[in-house]
Amino acid sequence: MDILSKIILGTVQFGLSYGINNHQGKPTYERVKEIFDFAFSKGIDLLDTAEIYGDSQVRIGTYHKGGENKFNVSTKFAPNRLDLPFDIEDRIKKDIEIIGVDSLESYMFHSYSDYISYYPTFRRGIIKLKDQGIINKVGVSLYTNEEIEQVIKDDTIDLIQLPFNLLDNSSQRKDVLQKAKLKGFDVHVRSVFLQGLFFKDIEGLNGNLIGLADPLIQLRLICNDSNIKINDLALHYVAQKEYIDKVLIGVENVCQLEVNLNSLKNIVPKTVLEQIDKIKVSNKFLLNPSNWNQ
Repeated sequence: MDILSKIILGTVQFGLSYGINNHQGKPTYERVKEIFDFAFSKGIDLLDTAEIYGDSQVRIGTYHKGGENKFNVSTKFAPNRLDLPFDIEDRIKKDIEIIGVDSLESYMFHSYSDYISYYPTFRRGIIKLKDQGIINKVGVSLYTNEEIEQVIKDDTIDLIQLPFNLLDNSSQRKDVLQKAKLKGFDVHVRSVFLQGLFFKDIEGLNGNLIGLADPLIQLRLICNDSNIKINDLALHYVAQKEYIDKVLIGVENVCQLEVNLNSLKNIVPKTVLEQIDKIKVSNKFLLNPSNWNQ
């Protein structure tokens, strides 16, 4: 499989200020349009968004309604969006109208807790829309292996999305993801750059992020010894895994997207990637960015 065909463009940062290294804030629509134009020209055909990502869905819709380029789009349910219909069929049709598409590539639950709380109520309506071709796949965004184990028991779910990167790596995830693939699930991964942590100066780490200093130093040593940029290493590590179908990346401007796509053209030896599998983070609590300020 061509590595580029695995790329999904994330859009959370188009609707919100997002990421530990995001110093530019939420981009203007003009900059978002430039990114969409460039991504489409390079063959990226899938966007990831969510009802909770500020006005990300609206901006995607503005782009779709203002030109000929049309992306496939995956979005996610957000229970706190009281401005959207609660009836799930009406809600999904409203999302489709906002996004400016005829159907959704996938409709997902934003967390395991949302899946547990809302899917039993919404299942019939969602499956009905799937049977009608309005939704292609149903998915859940997850964090832990325990959550993955539970969701892949549900044969009405088609895909799982989870963090996977140089630290939250194969040593943590391989077995459960191979199990998911054997059961026919699509596996999408996010947090490839751990919200930009891999680019941050190690000396500048503070709070409980100091607990990740040692594994981050190991990554720097691997990069220095092999003369490979951290960006190249991070992307190739996830994109070359045969049990990963799609890789979600987020950017703030065209330059960042171009750098990422060029990284995928570079060669990273398998022997270097295998070194990453040996890195183990003892405090897995720190692999979830929502825990960084605690």
